[in-house]
Amino acid sequence: MALFSRSHGAAPAEADAVQTSPDGPLEGRLAALLEAGEDGVARAVDAALAEAVAQGASDLHFEPWMDVLALRFRIDGMLHDRAMLPKAAQARIVSRLKVLARIVVYERQLPQDGRIEAAATPAGRPMRVSTFPTVYGEKAVVRIFEADHGSLPLDALGFQSDTERSLRALLTTPHGTLLLTGPSSSGKTTTIYALLREMLGDAAPRRHIVTIEDPVECRLDRVAQSEVNPAAGFTFQEALRALLRQDPEVVMVGEIRDAETARIAVQAGLTGHLVISTIHSGTAAGVFTRLLDMGVEPFLIGSSVTGVLAQRLVRRLCPSCAAPAEPGPTHRARFGSGIEGRAFRGAVGCPECVGIGYRGRTAIAELLEVDDALVTLLLERVRTAELHAAAVDNGMRPIEADGLARAAEGVTTLDELMRVLPVVTSHRRATS
Repeated sequence: MALFSRSHGAAPAEADAVQTSPDGPLEGRLAALLEAGEDGVARAVDAALAEAVAQGASDLHFEPWMDVLALRFRIDGMLHDRAMLPKAAQARIVSRLKVLARIVVYERQLPQDGRIEAAATPAGRPMRVSTFPTVYGEKAVVRIFEADHGSLPLDALGFQSDTERSLRALLTTPHGTLLLTGPSSSGKTTTIYALLREMLGDAAPRRHIVTIEDPVECRLDRVAQSEVNPAAGFTFQEALRALLRQDPEVVMVGEIRDAETARIAVQAGLTGHLVISTIHSGTAAGVFTRLLDMGVEPFLIGSSVTGVLAQRLVRRLCPSCAAPAEPGPTHRARFGSGIEGRAFRGAVGCPECVGIGYRGRTAIAELLEVDDALVTLLLERVRTAELHAAAVDNGMRPIEADGLARAAEGVTTLDELMRVLPVVTSHRRATS
């Protein structure tokens, strides 16, 4: 199943075209509204937000260019141009977004963040607004939260069945640290919410679950959720210190960003709590190197961390137009023998996918489970490649192998894998 619902984007990134609707091209409709004064600006912003939701976009970018204000939608991880709006309307559009997000309208020299509640616009979705000053004026990015963002079950995310089983087993442990890694917009938050819901649905006595997030993207019943506020001194590390005095059993930390948060989280996983968090790294094995670089002692890491899930989101082929495709020289150079003897499909584009060739996304992943051999290597502070090889020896399926399996099934393409996967060293390619 797809991690996100079907998108209705416009043309491929290679030849973007403005999406049309029964009311005409988006650019023309917005231009007409912008000529109707202040009320027209509000209606234009509402129309842009509603169109983005209708097309399945995760983000809207209002980007100030030299002569225009570009409106771009991110659909299934890719940016598509949607409208070029008059430069003269730029300040009014950004101001309207600030009003909706309840942030300071007259502050134009500093970045700001705010939230639009679902009932504030006809789009009917909660959104996060971020503004940023540039030499051509303020840039605004709107993140649209999925209606089912926090309600997807674990088995709807697209993981292989053995990965699901292992994740469920890790959730049953009374203590330890489970870390998720991957770049921005790789589905980590959606996965964490699915894991929390998995625990909420457990037939056993419900555990006391608390979260520290930035921001809270989806409100969960029977979970004590909190939101950091660095301006008030309520940072991840301060919140985590205080939270451990609240008798928690499961602690979700939105992100490990600094050495102090890393140390507290790892120690909490060692002292009777199940900690779930995210940390930025290219691979599952790379997370251990990152923690070591943050100054966390290897014996603490080995004693506390029970598993690391590295994930990416790949676009799913449109089933209406996908066609057989032969791997090219770049695919063979990148994936080597991993593609030999396999059949693959490629994106074409049709009315069903509005010319993109893809509809929705799904997850690919590698799940590293910590064993005694890996702990020994951690104590020796070996290189990431050696940790990765030990994990493969212990049964981990590398994310590249997982992706190639999904491409061979016709779920996605080799081009998508090349777009989202980390650069592979010769050692890792050999182990895949």
